[in-house]
Amino acid sequence: MAMTTQAFQWTGLNNQGNRVNGLIEAANSKDAQVILKKMEIEVITLEVKQKINFKLAFLSVRKKIHKRNILLFTRYLSTMLTAGLPLIQALDVMSNDKENPGMKSLIDSIKANISEGKTLAESLSKYPDHFNDLYCNLIKAGEKSGALNNILIRIGNYLERTENLKRKIKKALIYPAAIITIALIVSLILLLFVVPQFEGLFKSFGAQLPLFTRMVVSLSTFIRQYWWVAGISIVFIIWWIRYLIKKSERLQLLIDKLVLRIYIIGPIFKKGIIARFTRTLATSLESGMPIVESMESMPAIMGNKVYSNAIIQICNDVIKGHQLSASMEASQLFPNMAVQMIAVGEVSGKLSDMLNKVADHYEEEVNTIVDNLSSLLEPVIMLLLGVIVGGFVVAMYLPIFRLGALF
Repeated sequence: MAMTTQAFQWTGLNNQGNRVNGLIEAANSKDAQVILKKMEIEVITLEVKQKINFKLAFLSVRKKIHKRNILLFTRYLSTMLTAGLPLIQALDVMSNDKENPGMKSLIDSIKANISEGKTLAESLSKYPDHFNDLYCNLIKAGEKSGALNNILIRIGNYLERTENLKRKIKKALIYPAAIITIALIVSLILLLFVVPQFEGLFKSFGAQLPLFTRMVVSLSTFIRQYWWVAGISIVFIIWWIRYLIKKSERLQLLIDKLVLRIYIIGPIFKKGIIARFTRTLATSLESGMPIVESMESMPAIMGNKVYSNAIIQICNDVIKGHQLSASMEASQLFPNMAVQMIAVGEVSGKLSDMLNKVADHYEEEVNTIVDNLSSLLEPVIMLLLGVIVGGFVVAMYLPIFRLGALF
């Protein structure tokens, strides 16, 4: 189940016998008592804090745990275990970091679970919002093999590479999103301030305006008079679409198919997904996980229903005894180069090495496309802005041109 925390107001005695009190966040009262015990506090009272105050509101913002925090957690833990610190002591050191109260609360909860006799993998699996099945399975493999620190190093490298790739893809999306936003702002400025100036002029003509001009004038009038209706409608439509996407797997699949066909953006997503798939599988195999177990936890992290479904089918084919490369080729979603390299890896017994090479190749391709994105999208952007601004100009001057033609 996902990690949910409550705020507890406590009073107690510290190790010097002084009465102290404070506010702590934990999953439940039992975890709160364990955390306070670790702080050498003898609990007198412990109550759920019902009233929300500004301090709690501030803490709720600061307690948010990002992917970067999990990466740093993995890096720090691997470093301390490599240095020879016991697991509990390593977690103790990490929980003293007060910069992120949410991360501190998470580490304290993990430490409390381990103190009760659970393994690290079992403790992490209680918080799937932060540690997915793949992460927990890799940790479990590391604990079984006695090489937990080495597994953590591999996980850290994997998380860093995948986060860098996600950052690159986000960077690719920011540029067109910014252009579309600018285009919308320009359109609103024209509709709110420029079109009304022409509207007064048009009324003096005393003649019927062209259809295109009437449409633009009507849109301007509607936005000026009913902007609040437009705002509410946009919010409702966005919420409704997100609700439908969340509830309908068929709609999710359709949208993911369309995304993969978008000019330039689609290829970036494809290459990013292939890089994530091959890097994840390589990391799992290097950590000693069986290929089937590795692939079973991968559909949820692909970020695209088309590829998630394909990986499920590939996994089923591998269970039946088919080669990985043959199953990937049958899906028709993986480039021939990637399939052939993986086939060579299967024959040579160096599958993980080949998977890493494929991941390196497609990560580099994503980097190259993103770096050249401005020049690749420039024609589309110029066309979009030209259509929007040019459309308004034509709509406003079309009546004037027709009037001039009468003389």
